[in-house]
This record gives sequence, structure tokens and C-alpha cells, in this order.
Amino acid sequence: MKPSPYFASRLRYFFKRFYSPEKLYRWFLKQAGEESGEFDFPASLQGNPKTLIFLAHDLDKSAAFMHAMPESFFKNALICAHESQQVLVSAKHAKAIYYSDLECRFGEAAFEELQYQIKDFGPTVCIYLGEVFWPTLYLAKTSNANCRIGFTEEHCFPFLNVCLRPNKMSEAALISQYYGVK
Repeated sequence: MKPSPYFASRLRYFFKRFYSPEKLYRWFLKQAGEESGEFDFPASLQGNPKTLIFLAHDLDKSAAFMHAMPESFFKNALICAHESQQVLVSAKHAKAIYYSDLECRFGEAAFEELQYQIKDFGPTVCIYLGEVFWPTLYLAKTSNANCRIGFTEEHCFPFLNVCLRPNKMSEAALISQYYGVK
């Protein structure tokens, strides 16, 4: 049987691998907690606050964002990315934490370490560039960042509490506009 993309290979998580998307949403939300702190958007983005960035698995989408943002943007940022993106991230000299497919599953020791490193960083803002993937959405929600911006569907609330849908602008151009970086 193929391992679950969401849960560690343990008996306690075995039956969760058969959950429907709606049931997965509710389970991860229950684990993360439903409450959200207050924030002032877009004022909370001014002054280059501590920012946690979840890159998309799609290398082209992540590369477009990384190349569009100036290096100064990454001075106060922590990037959470798949291990396949190390070369892309290192080009910007950004602080980063990496995970493999098997490490980014709820219940894995490496997943708990990711969660600890993110909380220790203490972000004010979280930018989620990836597609809907429950373990990383859980990490975004539990990061303690009050302003969590995503470019996914609206049904990710309260994991992400701001959903931006760029028309002709890229995600990087939209974020640059709010951060005031050129």
C-alpha cells in the first residue's frame, strides 16, 4: 500500500488515510485550532516584518516568485521548501528549512521539528504559495503568524486568512506591491 502523503506510517494514523477531503480539512483544522489573531492588512506588511514563506512544489512557480523578489526581501524571511528546491533558495542567500515528501507528514519526528523551527522563528506574516496540502497548511496556521496570505482557493480559511487572486500580476508582483519593495 502506498504511504499516506499526509500522515506518518503508524497504526494510529492508518484509517485517516481513507478520509475524504472534507474530513481531512476538519481533522487538520481541529489539530491546528480554529481561532485566528487580529491583523491589519496591508499595514501588517510594511517595514519588512518577519515572514514565513511556503514555496509551491511547482518549481517554475517557486522560481518565478524567488527571481521576482529582491534580495532585501529575504533578509527577514524564513523559507519552507521541498528539498528539491535547495539550489533555487540558496541563490537568494535566504534562511530556509527543507523537507522531503516523507518528512512532511503529520506525526513524523521531522514534521514536529519543522513545526518547532517555524514557531521559534516567530513570523508575523506567512505567505503560502503552494497548492492545498494539509500538512503545510497546518504548519502555516500553527506558525503563530496572524496574517497568513495564500493564493489558493478560499476554502483554506482559517488556515490562511487572506486569499489574494492575482489577475494579470504574478504573486511576487502582488506581494511586492503590499510590502513596498521594488
